[in-house]
Order: sequence, then structure tokens, then C-alpha cells
Amino acid sequence: MQHRSDSWRFLTQEWRFLAFGLLLAFWSGPGQTFVISVFGKELRDQFDLSHGEFGTLYTCATLLSAALLWKTGPLVDRLPLKQFAFKMALIMVGATALFATIQGPITLLIGIFAVRFMGQGMLNHISVTAMTRRYEKERGRAVAIAGLGFPLGEALFPPLIVLALGFYDWRLIWLAIAVLMSVTLLPLISKLIKPTQTQDGPGNAPLLALDKDANHWTRAEMLRDPRFYFVALTPLAQSALVTGLFFHQVHLISLKSWDFKWWTLNFTVYALSGLIGGLISGFLVDRFSARMIVPFVLLPLASALIIFGYFEQPIFAVMVMAVLGFGAGTTNPAVSSLWPELYGTRHLGAIRSVATVVMVFGSALGPVFMGLALDASVSLGTIAYASAGLAILCAILAKIGLRKTAPLSIRSD
Repeated sequence: MQHRSDSWRFLTQEWRFLAFGLLLAFWSGPGQTFVISVFGKELRDQFDLSHGEFGTLYTCATLLSAALLWKTGPLVDRLPLKQFAFKMALIMVGATALFATIQGPITLLIGIFAVRFMGQGMLNHISVTAMTRRYEKERGRAVAIAGLGFPLGEALFPPLIVLALGFYDWRLIWLAIAVLMSVTLLPLISKLIKPTQTQDGPGNAPLLALDKDANHWTRAEMLRDPRFYFVALTPLAQSALVTGLFFHQVHLISLKSWDFKWWTLNFTVYALSGLIGGLISGFLVDRFSARMIVPFVLLPLASALIIFGYFEQPIFAVMVMAVLGFGAGTTNPAVSSLWPELYGTRHLGAIRSVATVVMVFGSALGPVFMGLALDASVSLGTIAYASAGLAILCAILAKIGLRKTAPLSIRSD
């Protein structure tokens, strides 16, 4: 009862900054696979692209965004949050509007790169970094509440876009998204971002004054820590497998002989389960620590893939989306809270940028390997079971990695 009271008090005191993170997470949606993939048929037909050609463009654009994010991610450590967040949101509006002007494969590559880098990359990176830096005691709950923007976007974007495509051209829909984003995000950033007295994290202003003896790793030191590579497999697997599934969802659902509109309606179930999973994960992180929770967050994904591969009746789409969403919801608060637990907050933007690059890299690889398997006529069941096995293996490796103690020799201070 006390924990519920503390959570409610935290929400009522910090709702403005939490809403800032939630809005950034929500409007990262146009750069996420669950939005772009819904336009897949229209884009392929418009520019006469095969599934393989479209997948290759998507992968190249995603890898380019990951490469640029490696350089730009640390900026959140050095620049004032309000100005930086506003500029990135403004560029995201421009990138979304740019998507409506695509004229061919080259501009399609540029358009996908722009929305992927700004949405899946920067807006997501700023949102999570801000939450993990501003809070310590309630870090898990902060990431979970702000992260509700992701399932909210997953619940609203796909079904509304599918409905709109029945009446309007895809270009007009992208312009409408840009207008809505400019109205609901840009004017609110400065109003929501102000610090409060109850925020117990260091923020980014006093970072240089932090205790020199505190455990604040640089990015170079983290990259020499074996634990990182064991744990990084978790967001890599989550991103690769879910993105691969959603990117090829039209074809995969046809193989199941399920109605695609029925499938997209279940994104609401996915989002609701993600919301529940995120809140539970955030509470457990604050109660026990991210180190204890992270090794288990891939198990719902593995379960959902097994269900997807085994059951043929359309009603099981609800169960697949529910378990898949729950797993996606649990991953973000746990993994995002783990980096400051292991490596501190002074260089958190630089460290999280590596984790985000790993996630983006996974989202580039998933569609490729799943597409190659489909081209090779590998059965859907085999793909699903192999993917589930990969998720379980990565969970085991994360557990092994988090048992390791970081060797002192890799630290420079």
C-alpha cells in the first residue's frame, strides 16, 4: 500500500517532466517500424520495389542512422536539455514533412533515414536519458511512465493509418502527422521541462561537480567492460526480433491466413500490455534493482514467438500481441535503468547512445535475416521457434554477464 501511495505522490508531483518524456516517446512513432511498415505496400507499389529492395533500403537507412547516433548521442551530456530537445523535435517535424515529398528510391532512402534517426534515435534517446538522469529513487518508474508514449503510439498509429489509407493518399497522411506533431509537441517542451525540488538525480547542469570518487564511467571505459557485451544482447535481440516480425507482418500474417485488419486492431492489446509491463517493470526495478530484472525481460518475447509459431486460429493473435507487448513494456525500464546502475550518470548520454546504437542496429538486422529466411522458404514455425531460442540464449547470457565483477584494470581513474 505504501508503494502505491509513493507512486501516486511521485506522479502528481512530477507529471510535467514525465509528460515531456512521454510526448517525446510518443512522437518517436513515425520513425519506428510499426508506423513505416504500415506504409510498406504503398511505398513498394509507388516506386516499383520488391520486398527485398524495400528491405535493403530500410536496412541501409537504419544503419546510417545508427552510425550518426554514435556521434550525436553524447550531445545530450553537453547541451542544455530544453534547447536541445526543442531543436531535435523541430527537426523531427521537418523530417516527417519531408517524407511526404519522396519521389523515388534515393529520396525514399533519405526520408527513412531522417525519420529513423530523429524518431527511433534522438527523440527516444533524449526521453530515456532525461528520465534516468533526473531521478534516482524513482528511476524505474520514471522511465516506465515516460515510456508509456511508446505503447500509446503503437495503439494509435497503426489502426488509424490503416483506416486513413482507405480514404487518403499516403503523402497527405505524413503531412498530417507533421502538423499534429508541431502543434502537440513543440509548444509544450519549455513548459514541461523545468526541474522541481523533488527530483533527486543530478540532471545535466552539475555533472562536472559530482564526487570524483563516484562510479561514473566514460564511454571508452564501458566499452572495455565485458559485462556490457553480455547485457547488450538483450536490447539487440528484443529490437531485432520484434522489428523483423513487424517489418514482415503483412507477409507473415498472410502465411497464417489471418486477416491483416484484425491483426492491426490487436495493436491496442499490444499497447495495453506494454503499458502494464512497463509499470510493473519500473516498480520492480525501484524495489529490487535493474540487475535482478534484466535477465528475465526476454522471456515474454520468447513465449510470444512460440505461441505465434504453434497456434493457427486467428483468436490467438490476441494472445501473441498481449505477451509480445508485455515483454516490450518490461524491457525499456529495466535496460534503461541498468546503465546508470552499472556506469553512473556523468557520461550517461554517451553511454546510452551506444545502447541506442545497439538497439537501432538490431532493428536493421532483424528485417534482413527474417527476410532471407522467408526468401529461402523456411517455414514460419521454424523462424518463430529459432527466434524464441535466440531470445532465451540472450537472456541466459545476460544473467551470466551480470554475475561478473568489472575488473579494476579497465578504469582510468
